[in-house]
Formats: sequence, structure tokens, C-alpha cells
Amino acid sequence: MGDAVTPPAVDVVIAGAGPTGLMAAALLARCGLTLRILDKAAGQAQESRAFGVQARSMELFLSVGLADAFLERGLIASGAQIFVDGRLAAQLDFDDIGRADTPYPFLTMVPQWDVEAILVEDLARLGIAVEHRTEVTGFSQSDEAVAVRATGPDGGAFTVEARYLVGADGAHSLVRKALGADFQGAAYPQGFLLADCKVEWPLDYDHFKAFLHERNFALYLPLRGESFCRIIAIVPAESDPAAAGDPQGIAPATLQEVETAFRAAAGVDVRLSEPKWVSRYRVHHRGASTYGRGRVFIAGDAAHIHSPAGAQGMNTGLQDAANLAWKIAAVARGQAPAALLATYHAERWPVGQKVLEVTDRLFAGVSSQAGWATALRNRLLPLVAGTVFRSGALRARAFHFISQLGIRYHAGEFVADDISAGAPKAWRDGLRAGCRAPNAALGWQRDVFGLIGGYRFHLLALSHQALDAPAIDALCAAIGLAKAAAPFAMEVHLMARSLVGRDPRMVRAESGEVFGTYGLGDGVSQALFLVRPDGYIAYRADGMNFDGLAAFLRRMAPSPI
Repeated sequence: MGDAVTPPAVDVVIAGAGPTGLMAAALLARCGLTLRILDKAAGQAQESRAFGVQARSMELFLSVGLADAFLERGLIASGAQIFVDGRLAAQLDFDDIGRADTPYPFLTMVPQWDVEAILVEDLARLGIAVEHRTEVTGFSQSDEAVAVRATGPDGGAFTVEARYLVGADGAHSLVRKALGADFQGAAYPQGFLLADCKVEWPLDYDHFKAFLHERNFALYLPLRGESFCRIIAIVPAESDPAAAGDPQGIAPATLQEVETAFRAAAGVDVRLSEPKWVSRYRVHHRGASTYGRGRVFIAGDAAHIHSPAGAQGMNTGLQDAANLAWKIAAVARGQAPAALLATYHAERWPVGQKVLEVTDRLFAGVSSQAGWATALRNRLLPLVAGTVFRSGALRARAFHFISQLGIRYHAGEFVADDISAGAPKAWRDGLRAGCRAPNAALGWQRDVFGLIGGYRFHLLALSHQALDAPAIDALCAAIGLAKAAAPFAMEVHLMARSLVGRDPRMVRAESGEVFGTYGLGDGVSQALFLVRPDGYIAYRADGMNFDGLAAFLRRMAPSPI
């Protein structure tokens, strides 16, 4: 007889307790996995750091019951103003962003310490605590497990056996380095001065503000009204000590330096006081060559770092966690083949690259220090921004990208459209598999997002065609067979017009919005949508094609069922 195999101590070790690591832990715990979170810092963030929570992240928080906590602590951005040479050149209103398919058509300003505090409190309710002053120092993996080496608060070394390791340990990620992933990119030439502080001036406190004056560029970002804000100002490369100092571009700064640079750009009488955080830094743009190998994965800043343009960094990390956690859980529980894990890199790496590309272009445009480029920037930025916000269509498209609502994954073995030969072009080109499942009204105070929360699989069976009792009976029988065929727990929601009044087996659509939002109309009166735990459509079929759904579910299973 061979030696007995000792099972891993936990399902997952997470290195790093920033927003990405904490979100991954919260989702994995909800999937029933055991885990440990190891973080070398003495405690959670005490600075605002990242602070913009986009609509797609708010939808993720809604699905796990945390959205209200973020709204209670956050500030909803009302608009932006652009000043050139001290004069208001453009004002942008965020009240009508042009999107009705999300409950959060805005940017929520939540300092990172609050983001982390909310997630830490949530983990505490789940019986999980972050192990601070505990640093992952290396790992080795086999076909069955990962041996994670670490040192504890007393400096003592220990090893944790886990089934998987998630590196959410930031830009200097040891997990990424030990994985052997390249981290290609560079630092921008100019540096930045940053302060979280109080500002006193003659302007208001509720708008984002961008200030342009010759080569100078600065931002005011409201966080707590008059009492607390974020100030950022450009430092020309030739006068930036961080450029020649620490290779990571970090150097000390004083509040007076920040005030001087900010005043040069703003052109108004301003006084900064009560600093909570002051820093001089350089911005890098880098992306990892792979997001995972074997049983080890990286996410958040460990996988991609980029400019703060568009408030994408923290949100991209949160969505990395949402994409990865359910896949690890499904494979760990024997509900899906190991090949599902490869789709994490396949889906999220292109997103990270696109964010790098777009933020790099935006950042280069607004932060250029070349004389002719800054003159062009100061002239065109207010005009372009004003044009976008005067057009409802352009405004909606811009928000669709920046909010991360527009992210779409490509079809493959685990993302599939099942379209009949006679389906109309509007259906073929509409809300495809791989797209985010949008919200839509079902009736008074009822909507789709109220049904598909909980970070689990949901099947939406939509019928614009009104159903009588025999039709409901037949569909419920087919739904029962589909649930039995699924390798994972799946909640099913039959949403339809009704010929029999309200029936407890279905959700009566008392608003037609859900049908229009999900693409039903001429030529398509019924459809199936399988929604993944991360809120993306895994499978779409026109008609009640339960045979096609069963075939797709068999592909998702670890073995034929």
C-alpha cells in the first residue's frame, strides 16, 4: 500500500489584504471554501489611496449584500469642472449619465481605508480574520497542492499546504516574481505630489476639478466635502527627486510643496491644511505576462498597474477577484474541469491590457510636459469634454467604458451562444454570451438584480409570450430537469407575462422593460440566459432550448453526467 495522502490544510491561501485580496476572500468564503489571508503590513490601509468605486464594482457589492455599506460611507460625484488659467472653461454634469441598466449610474467616492474596513468587517461576520505581519516568502506547487512558505509576526518560518494560492500582494508581488511572470512596462517621466487634506478656497467642494495652466496640471477630488479631499499636482521630470531616487519612484514630500504646485496650476487663493497623507511618487504602467500557472494565480496590482486616469485600478482588481473566485470554487468542489481555471487568464488578461492601453493614452494626453502639447491640451480638453457631455449617446458610451459595465468576454468552451438558424440579426448582435447581465425592471420595486444576487449561478427563463397553466407546467418540468443536470447549484427564475394571474412558480413580468433589455422582441419571444456568479452571461439561447442548455452544462461538468 502507498503512503496516505494528507489533504491540504486549507483550500486557498491569499497573499495580500488590499481590496483585491479581501474581495477574493469574501467571495471564496461565500462559496464555502476554507482560506487564510496573509499580509505583511501591520494593519489595513490608513491612507485614501484608491477611492473611486465604479458602477460595475457597486453591482458586485450589491450581489453580496454590501452595496449599502459603501453608499453610507461614500460620496456620489455630482460633476466635474475644468479650469484653464484660473477661469472655468467647462462644467460637466454627472446627474444624467445616459444608462438605465444599472442601479448605480454614478461614481462613488470611497477612500480605500473604508473599502478595506467594510470588507474586513464582512469577513469577520464570516469568521475570517486577516493575519497581519505575516509575509509570504515563496511557494512550490505540485499537481495536488501548493506549499506556501511564510514568516509570522515573530519572524518564525512556517508552511501552509493549500489547494490554490492567489497573489494579491501588490505591485511588488512576490507571488508574481516566483511564478516567473514578466511585468513589462515603465514609469512615466513626470512625478506627482499628492495630499489627502483639507482645502480652503473660494470654490465649491462637490465637483471634481481639473486645473490647467501652461505646463502645470492639478486635480481636486472631493472625498468628505469641506473637511477632506485629495489633491494631486504634476511635478516636471527635471525637478522630481523621486525620478532619481527610489527606483520605484517614491520620495518624501511636504504639504507646502503640494500647496505650491497646486496653487501654480489652480490660479486661485488656496490653503491646504490638516494633512492625513502626503507623498511624492511616480506612476508606472505595467502588465504581467500571465495571470496564473497551475494552482497559482495573481490579481489586482500584482497583475497590472497603470495610471490613475479613469479610476480603473482598484475596480479592475475587484473584478479580477470576482472572475477567479467562483472558478476556483467550482474546480475545488469537483463541479467543473480544471480547464475552467485557464479561462481566468484568457478573460482577464485582455481586460488588463485594454485598461493599460486606454489609461496610458488618457494619462499621456493630460499630463504631458511638452510646451506645444500642453498648449494644445489646455485648448482642446474643455472642448472635447464639453462635447461628450452634451451628447447623450457619447456620454453613455464614455460611462459604459469607464464604469466597466462594457467589459465582455469572448465565446469559448464555457461561454456560448446557442442561436437558431432563423434568429433575427438584432438578436444575434444583441446581449450575447460573455456580456454582463444588465438590470431591468420587472414591476413595482422588483428588478432582475433583486433576483440574481448571492454570487451563484442563476438561470433566467424569459417569456414575452404570455403563459397559461399548461405552459407553466411544461416549463417547470423542463426547468426541473435542467437543474438536475447542472453540476453546480443553480437558481432558476421563470419570468413571463401571465394568463393566470400571479403564480408562485414564476415571476410575473409587470413591466416590459426586462424583455427589451434582454433583447426579446420581433422574432424572439422566449429565451434562456445562464448568469455566472460574477454577473456575466455564460449561455444564451433563443427559445426555451433546454436541450441546448443541458449540452452546455455537460461541457461545464468535470465528467459526463
